[in-house]
Amino acid sequence: MRKGLRKLSSALNVGMDKVMPDAIVFAFVLTFIAFIGGLLLTDSSVVDMLGYWGSGFWGFLAFSMQMLMIIATGHILASAPLANKFLVKLCAIPKNGIQGVVFIAISSAILGWISWGLGLVAGAIIARTVAVNLRKVDFKLYVAVAYSGAISAGLFGISGSEFLLVNTPGYFMEDILGLIPLSQTVFEPSLLLAQVIGLLIVVPILAAMIHTDPAETPELDAEMLKRFEEASGEEDLSREEVKARKASMTVAERIDNSPVTTTIIAIGGIAWLVFYFANNGFNLTLDVMNFMLLMVGILLHGTPRNLLTAAEEGVKSAFGVAIQFPFYAGIQGMLGSSGMVELIANAFASISTPATFHYLNYLVMAIINFFIPSSGGIFMVAGPALGQAALDLGIDGNKFLISFTAGETISNIIQPFWAIPLLGIAGLKMKDIMGYCIIFFIVLTLIFFGTWAIMW
Repeated sequence: MRKGLRKLSSALNVGMDKVMPDAIVFAFVLTFIAFIGGLLLTDSSVVDMLGYWGSGFWGFLAFSMQMLMIIATGHILASAPLANKFLVKLCAIPKNGIQGVVFIAISSAILGWISWGLGLVAGAIIARTVAVNLRKVDFKLYVAVAYSGAISAGLFGISGSEFLLVNTPGYFMEDILGLIPLSQTVFEPSLLLAQVIGLLIVVPILAAMIHTDPAETPELDAEMLKRFEEASGEEDLSREEVKARKASMTVAERIDNSPVTTTIIAIGGIAWLVFYFANNGFNLTLDVMNFMLLMVGILLHGTPRNLLTAAEEGVKSAFGVAIQFPFYAGIQGMLGSSGMVELIANAFASISTPATFHYLNYLVMAIINFFIPSSGGIFMVAGPALGQAALDLGIDGNKFLISFTAGETISNIIQPFWAIPLLGIAGLKMKDIMGYCIIFFIVLTLIFFGTWAIMW
């Protein structure tokens, strides 16, 4: 069985590497499909569709900046000498490539459940650090399990946007679904069981079986290894060299290399975080997480010059966010404004029965998610039609929401959009990990379907 899994995963990975274009081309193709679909399926004209595309194109600007900051602040924190030493020590727990992939799968899923953004950043950094420690690893598999664990657990966890939204008084579907507490979503027994079985047991075991035997595993690519070591490395200077460098500095250079300003700013930032959590509980939003990572990174780097050097390297990995996210926002504009999403949702709802609804709900969300990879965006345009259909069939609102969220969440594993930040840190492309991701997507889908069939 192990040989068969390795052959299948290797064939898929090689096959996807040959046929899958770059992620930006994938976004272009989805744009073409959405445009043509709007013309064929709705009353929208060419001018209408162009208008929807252009109007929506910059709809993700704030979110794009948040994701760019996730990459930059994650790199800033991980490259700080003290944090880097801690990571190296933590990631020394696995002693070979197989142990490494299990360690990454479990840790990324746990971190993702706490906060999907933290899981994406930390998962990539942990995968990179374990790979540098061990040297002989299947790094593409490492990144695939880090992504699968973080993004799958993330939107089911305590930072899941839809689960938080339906527990907020006054949200746009309260008249249909009412308020749904986290006890019926995040902590719903069947959802927790599916995650434990899928993300903490099956995927790690599957990844361990796919990974080559330690004796047969090739060394990490030399160029990649050098880049990772440089990104997280610390310049070693003798005391005499430090003194000589300081003596030759101008006044401006002394200020740039002084820890005074950074320490004051970091202390102020940490004080605000204490105040925030004291008043809001553990409400770890993207903005708060980025703020926390940045302030801790500022404190650990010590000087403005070290901070800017780390930030420069971090931002280099974020170019994918800057160029691709606007195209997905344009796609969302076309699908939402033309009425296509509601049309598709109504079509699936019309053929559903109480026995098939959850599975069809999952599948339609998986399809729409390729075009609108935004939890809030999908829920706003498709939620009302499918939510009302669920209630008409006598299905509980929380179970509708879980199958709805599961479809868009687990399909993220094979959607390049959410992988962009993680791949930027890891230095890979989606086609490098897609073969592995397809296997994890299929397995997790079957586990969720099986759990619903037994428990619902």
